[in-house]
Amino acid sequence: MFRLRQLKLLAPLAVIAGTTTAAPQDASLPGEVWWYWDRPAAQLPAPPAGVGAAVVVTHVLLSGAGFARQPRRSSLRLPDGVATMPVIHVEVDPARPFAGNAAQTDALRDAVVDVARRGSPSTWVQLDFEARQSQRDFWRAAVQAIKDALPAGVRLSVTALASWCYGDRWLGDVPVDEVVPMYFRLGRARPDYVLRSAAGVAEPRCAQAYGVADDEPPWPVVITGRRYVFLGRHARRPPNNPSQESAP
Repeated sequence: MFRLRQLKLLAPLAVIAGTTTAAPQDASLPGEVWWYWDRPAAQLPAPPAGVGAAVVVTHVLLSGAGFARQPRRSSLRLPDGVATMPVIHVEVDPARPFAGNAAQTDALRDAVVDVARRGSPSTWVQLDFEARQSQRDFWRAAVQAIKDALPAGVRLSVTALASWCYGDRWLGDVPVDEVVPMYFRLGRARPDYVLRSAAGVAEPRCAQAYGVADDEPPWPVVITGRRYVFLGRHARRPPNNPSQESAP
């Protein structure tokens, strides 16, 4: 497990130019995980016992035909023994036409694999990349390259837009171990996704986990799988999971 004794301080890395049933959870990662974005530690609460931490450690910027890797800007200390998952966040520069070339695929693969190799066997790593429709072929190629290159025993989690799990389903055959649909920052579409999720997650791959935010109202219906919580700008201890309150 990639625990804090191996990530005591998140230091900078090198910079370079119908109804479904959730799949069984891997017990090496808790049933609830808090996302720790790249913000000052004073703004982020420590996780309570039994809650994991998914920590952004690297940003990858894809711009035109080039790329850059930027380490986490703010150091973060967490209590000893916290189960920790490193997260690689990807952004595509909207000001330059995206090439999606082989060099960028290799750069993204290397960024994820470099982080994973800092852990120990049977750990997790997560890719956060909200790919546009025109970027999906690149996303698929990069995910396949990452999966092929990860050390044995390392599991790959990916975040997903909620739309990818309902009407715009395209994740059915992706080579990942976990898909985390994000049920927050949905704006006016939130009521629609509440109704959709109440009817059951349409894409089975999206029934393994889900993400909510602590600065939005709790998701009002039960969703199965591992719960991720995004710590918003006014971070506080997240509310209880409705599924935990409703379960017999």
